[in-house]
Amino acid sequence: MPVHESPLSRLERHARARALEIAVVEQRERDGHAEWASFTWNELYRRVIDGAAGMIEAGVNPGQVVVIRVPTGIRQLELELATRVAGAVPLLLPDHLDPVEVGRLLDEIEVRLVIVDDESRLPLLRRASLAEAQLFECDDRSWERLRGMGLERRKRQPDLLSYVDAVRSDAASSAVLGLPRAKSTAWLFRPECSGMLADLRPDDVVLLTGEATDRFTTVARDAHLTAGCTMAWVERPDQLEAALAHVRPTHVLLDQATAKVLEQLLAAGQVDGVAWHETPVEVLEAAAARVAEARLKGKDKKLAAEVDALTPWWGGRLRMLVLDLRVNHTISGMASALGVRIGRIAHHPAVKLDLAGEHEVVAVPDAPRIEVSDISLPRRGRAGAELDAAFSLA
Repeated sequence: MPVHESPLSRLERHARARALEIAVVEQRERDGHAEWASFTWNELYRRVIDGAAGMIEAGVNPGQVVVIRVPTGIRQLELELATRVAGAVPLLLPDHLDPVEVGRLLDEIEVRLVIVDDESRLPLLRRASLAEAQLFECDDRSWERLRGMGLERRKRQPDLLSYVDAVRSDAASSAVLGLPRAKSTAWLFRPECSGMLADLRPDDVVLLTGEATDRFTTVARDAHLTAGCTMAWVERPDQLEAALAHVRPTHVLLDQATAKVLEQLLAAGQVDGVAWHETPVEVLEAAAARVAEARLKGKDKKLAAEVDALTPWWGGRLRMLVLDLRVNHTISGMASALGVRIGRIAHHPAVKLDLAGEHEVVAVPDAPRIEVSDISLPRRGRAGAELDAAFSLA
């Protein structure tokens, strides 16, 4: 894969090579019941390119900034990718940023579009002067309308996205995050990392936890786009168990919030509605002690061997576990006992980003107008009249 392959190129590659393979999976609440939804790579590609063209039709130009504030899941992923394919920069702001800091950050850059799913997402932006920005309230119907606008624009201007891709070929496109800083002013930065995320393959099935504004989930989403694997994404620790059972992942990537409570989740874990062991904490401790080559009594040896009962809780085919946190002896011991590798990533230092000076804004050429002829189409004549040759059965 080229080092600087664009988001559009990556999506096109997966849409060709893995068209009917599942790209993303999410859990949705419908009438109080949990349902699972998914898109194939071909479906995701089509939705993203139409969304990107719709943003351009709405006035977004390459190099401008789009602020995205919607819930974790497929819609957030679609919007982020559509923004990148449109040549704009997706900006994600953590809820715990101070509104005054948000106002300062946004006043320094050219925000063209603010996307929210609900007006409750707007108070964080109340101190920003966004006179030049459009507000897009993105529910299902409005997203469909925007994609419809994009489809029509692509029909009139088939080379639209390839043009945008060319003018932004040397520009970084990944999401930018707001970074709160305890003893200084907030920064904008673009998360980067090294480690096992570069080793993801198309046949991997990844389960990711965490908020969209987390640096760990941000680099994981970009790795998913590069690899072309299947990714399920849930936000909260309490959603992990159900996701494991449904997705049966090969790779589990846990953000700090979920990693901190992983031992508690394991202690309370159930398989088919029943606790995986009567004394789970003792089993985990015994397994960790055995891996550490400690001397165990007969009872502890038996308990250590019973850690295998935890395999179905992870879905039955887990190969790699990645925690955005230091891995303690209990988790590493469990992983070793189950034959699961501990994957590691290293976050690069957060570098202050001068987003206003990073790229110039490029105006997209207007779509050609379609000339409508006033010449009537040929019609079949009435009985006895001469028949137009264009409608002749011959």
